[in-house]
Amino acid sequence: MNGITLSYRRYALALAGLVALVYLAFGGLAYQQYGEAKRLLAENEAAAAHAELRTLLQRVRWDLAEGVQALAGWEELYQQLARPAYFTYWYTHRIREDGREIAPRFRDLMLYDRQGKALAQIDGSRLPRRLDPARLPQRFLPAGQDVVVELFHELPSRHGGPSGFVGVRASLLNNIARLHALARIDPESLHFALAQPTDSLEKVLEAARYRLRESGSFQVVDTLVLKLILLLGLSVLLPTLLLVAFFTRVVGRSVQHMPAVVERLRAADDGRSRPPEPQRLLRVSELEDAEQSLLDYHRELSRANRALDEKNRELWDLAHRDALTGAGNRRAFENFWQTLRSLSERDRRSLRLMLCDVNHFKAINDTYGHDVGDGVLRAIVECLQKAMRRGEQLFRLGGDEFVSVLLDCDDGQALAVAGRCAREVAAWPFRERLGIQEPVRLSIGLSPATDDPKIPLNRLLRQADVAMYHSKRPASGAVTIYRESLESATGTIFSSSVNEAVYRAIERGEGLHMLYQPVRTLADDRVAYHEALLRIRHGDELLTPAEIMPVVESRRLERELDQAVLDELLRGLYAGVIPAGTGLSMNLSAGSISDEGLVARMDAFRPFLPNLKLVLEVTETTLITRMEEARNNILRLRNLGFQVALDDFGSGYSSLRYLTGMPVDIVKFDISLIRALDQDAQFRLVGHLVGYIRDNGLDTVAEGVEDEATLARVRRMGFTQVQGFLVGRPQVLRPGGAGALSVIPG
Repeated sequence: MNGITLSYRRYALALAGLVALVYLAFGGLAYQQYGEAKRLLAENEAAAAHAELRTLLQRVRWDLAEGVQALAGWEELYQQLARPAYFTYWYTHRIREDGREIAPRFRDLMLYDRQGKALAQIDGSRLPRRLDPARLPQRFLPAGQDVVVELFHELPSRHGGPSGFVGVRASLLNNIARLHALARIDPESLHFALAQPTDSLEKVLEAARYRLRESGSFQVVDTLVLKLILLLGLSVLLPTLLLVAFFTRVVGRSVQHMPAVVERLRAADDGRSRPPEPQRLLRVSELEDAEQSLLDYHRELSRANRALDEKNRELWDLAHRDALTGAGNRRAFENFWQTLRSLSERDRRSLRLMLCDVNHFKAINDTYGHDVGDGVLRAIVECLQKAMRRGEQLFRLGGDEFVSVLLDCDDGQALAVAGRCAREVAAWPFRERLGIQEPVRLSIGLSPATDDPKIPLNRLLRQADVAMYHSKRPASGAVTIYRESLESATGTIFSSSVNEAVYRAIERGEGLHMLYQPVRTLADDRVAYHEALLRIRHGDELLTPAEIMPVVESRRLERELDQAVLDELLRGLYAGVIPAGTGLSMNLSAGSISDEGLVARMDAFRPFLPNLKLVLEVTETTLITRMEEARNNILRLRNLGFQVALDDFGSGYSSLRYLTGMPVDIVKFDISLIRALDQDAQFRLVGHLVGYIRDNGLDTVAEGVEDEATLARVRRMGFTQVQGFLVGRPQVLRPGGAGALSVIPG
């Protein structure tokens, strides 16, 4: 490492300077500590002065009270009460001009009759003209930098009860000066900044402003401390200077021997003859040890270099490997891709990208905790590495996404590898080892085959991403190979205009378009309620949930979308779009149904509960995450009058478990079950389920009824309600109207 090189003499001087700096730092610290002690003493002195002033104020108040009590025995006051007509004359000569009877305590005096009315209105007197006989106040009034004290005392009658009252005003500063009791406070600086009248002595104390008396003891101590620090400096610096002189003159010669030793070692390495060893006046054991250490270092240097090379390889491996799962990280993947491109320029080989994503991983992570989530990722890596072919590497791009490059494989081989990956994950015992109750599944996307080394990596990743998102859709397989036709179905995730339309709808409610599909009762052909179906206007088109939800799910905006839809439905309810006597059902996502603020948000719908049936629809996959929070919210909402429908029954993981563990009122059978009712086994199975659910007091809804044959089957099974194009298409409901309502065929 480059740096400034100094001689040993300069280092000795630097040592002396360092000692001086240490001394200065020590002296400064000592003086700072002394200053802190002074500050603490000053604080104690201020606290003592504050206590002294509090005691003095209490003493003044007691003294004034005694003075008023003494005035109450003055016979002339009773004479004035007996003949109030002479009070003005008496006040002018005895109080205002003479004043000896009330001096030095008081400035003014006023007499009041039994009703508390002043005997006369005296110009210049600031005592109140009337007081409440039941409550004789003692008040402190602001008077510039002074405080005026008003006191009132009863003048007892010889026949019992008061014959009147006497009131006085006194200057607080004058009475403090009169008592001469301030030891710590400079009396010339004492004043009060009282802003409002008060009857609290503590308020007056808080308004006090003053300086402490100066003490000469601090100055004496300051001088002593400075002398002590200077004396200590002399006792440290003088020996240091002597030691520096000694080492520069005597020990320095031995130090000069060390460069010669190094030169001898260099000559030995180069094969040259060694220079003669210089003469030394003084042999220093530490320098002798240093010479031996140099020799030992020379022997160990090669071994240290070898160990450093190994450590560098380990650090490179850590920098390119994911610490959690042991798979390669994104940096390793990019390096691997660059290496593969350079090799492919000489030897073109067909390759594919396989992109894997864990379904519902965020929900699993939130429900079971990050430790379990980490365990899931480690298990996924274990399964993928077991399923892939020899020599293929796995990389973690981040979160729950993994990628691998499949070399020299066609469509069938790529599907076989991806299929093995999906099966290995599906077979891993997540319930037994990690306590996860729901299945853990992968969605896998494969990019198209290519042997072009110049194709951008981002393009292949995007194509695999499109295929992977297509795998997440209902009724899609776990593995999808990219083809251009997927762009129109999955491309909404990557379309900036569609993204913008969805964001505007969520953030500002722009473009939200609600359709309402009726759910009818089979018994009387009555519309039980309307299910709200979301569309978003995008130019001249309406985006469907198939185009909206990939954008929402990829950006984790489910709760925000639910809130925007709820706000739009609330506006529709106030506008009267839902006919009286029917109702409205609203779909909620997993994040919303388990959100602790859901009940508060639904409070805005409570005014409509007496006249409308309000239903909250949740899917089985929604209930998988945060089961306990969802159950608590559902119970509270049902207690408020909302009904809860389990939507898409039969399409999830463990439907019957939700019927026994989740408080619902309505079960909506998934369209996939209804369309298969023409099969005898399916008909019997669904029939048993309908009977079981109906016997437990729940309504059953058959979804997707589009022809009369299906309608006849659901009638025979005992469904209570029906929904589908045959009995009512999604439509726009206008305020004040019921919409176009169809009649169920008999």
